[in-house]
Amino acid sequence: MIYPINKPVLRQLLGVLILLAVASNAPAADNGYVRFLPNDGNNVYPATSLLRQWPAQGPKELWRAAVGEGKSAVIEAGGRAFTAAQADGKQWALCLDPATGQTLWKTMLVTNENHHNVVGPVTSPVVDGDRVYFIPYKNDNGNIYKIICPVFCLRASDGGVAWSEGEKFVSTEGSTPLIHGNTLYISGSSSNAILAAVNKMTGDLLWKTTEPNYTGQNRDPYGAGASLTYQVVANIPQVIISIYRNDNMGVNADTGAILWHWQFPTPASSGMVPTPVAIGSRVFFSGFQAPASFGICLDMEMKDGKIEPVIHTQSTRLQCNAYHTVSIVNGAVYGFGVDTNGAALQEALQCTDLDSGALLWEQTGPDWTRKSNLTIADGLIFALTKKDELVLAEASKTGYKELGRVNPGIPLGIQQQPTIFNGRLYLRGNSTVVCYQVAAASPAN
Repeated sequence: MIYPINKPVLRQLLGVLILLAVASNAPAADNGYVRFLPNDGNNVYPATSLLRQWPAQGPKELWRAAVGEGKSAVIEAGGRAFTAAQADGKQWALCLDPATGQTLWKTMLVTNENHHNVVGPVTSPVVDGDRVYFIPYKNDNGNIYKIICPVFCLRASDGGVAWSEGEKFVSTEGSTPLIHGNTLYISGSSSNAILAAVNKMTGDLLWKTTEPNYTGQNRDPYGAGASLTYQVVANIPQVIISIYRNDNMGVNADTGAILWHWQFPTPASSGMVPTPVAIGSRVFFSGFQAPASFGICLDMEMKDGKIEPVIHTQSTRLQCNAYHTVSIVNGAVYGFGVDTNGAALQEALQCTDLDSGALLWEQTGPDWTRKSNLTIADGLIFALTKKDELVLAEASKTGYKELGRVNPGIPLGIQQQPTIFNGRLYLRGNSTVVCYQVAAASPAN
């Protein structure tokens, strides 16, 4: 017998399932959807069986490869590793063998270089089954405030172009898009399309969100470098987008309607880089750009049927990250900020309580800066120091305990977070990728 579907009940059930998947940071299936940050933005990798101690020389290095300049993170899915790089005056999409670092294919994206804030492409690829999405950097004849980054959908198997678009919609720089269902969401670069929803298979524009009344700056608004975040609040799906210079907004993921605006207490000098992190009905923002310095947790409250952001906790010294997107595990927030014990701006690796905002512990010293980066997996911290070293430590609420460190011997510049897939840790330097074995067993090929 076939029973009729109760659509309101089905929608509510789907909302619950989405929340469970986001909250658990569930890993994507092989050949499935893979993003360097999950859709909720929480900088935690669902790895298991990782080494709890490293030898004195560090973990086993599997390979290193000179790929070209850029900050695009390395993403592994379906037996392939993907990144973007700049070489020979052009920007390229790259597919590497994750076991050896050998280039499997290389596709030219645009015939210009990027020398904006860093050299080379910044936006990280997104893999969805047999397709991988890339966003190189372009602007309007050198005007860095008129960003017109095109979007490419390539075949993961051979790098062939499935579709591309650079006119009906364009992306901003650095903001990794996200996919939910059949929709690809892209942070835009003008008030005419501050967010675009696109059919992921065809590239057809579904809708775009306009914001002509934006008041955070004197020029046409555009998406900041922070990646997009997906959240469901009271069965309302929303995409959270940070906007240069001092605005954040929630957009209905189904319709493109603006749900709310929220501005930081102190405007940043540039657009935010750390991605908003959604945990249940809360969102954690962090930032450090003179004169702004803050770690803020918002409650997404429902008032008169509308979502309204309300400050839950905030600090000008705790979790003030310049580039690192915070990692939240078991109610603890891991990141970087300013030492709370003295007036001097001594920077520190920090662990804070999500609910109260209180400091649980901090590790000060010459290793750390608010410009550092880290990621967490399997109860372990993988952090980068001022000296471009990779440090292994416990992700514990009780204190800092270092378990190993290694110097990869490559300049990291503005640090991209380490990424971890199938027991392999990828470090993206200015022009070189280093891959380490960080699992107890040999990684699968």
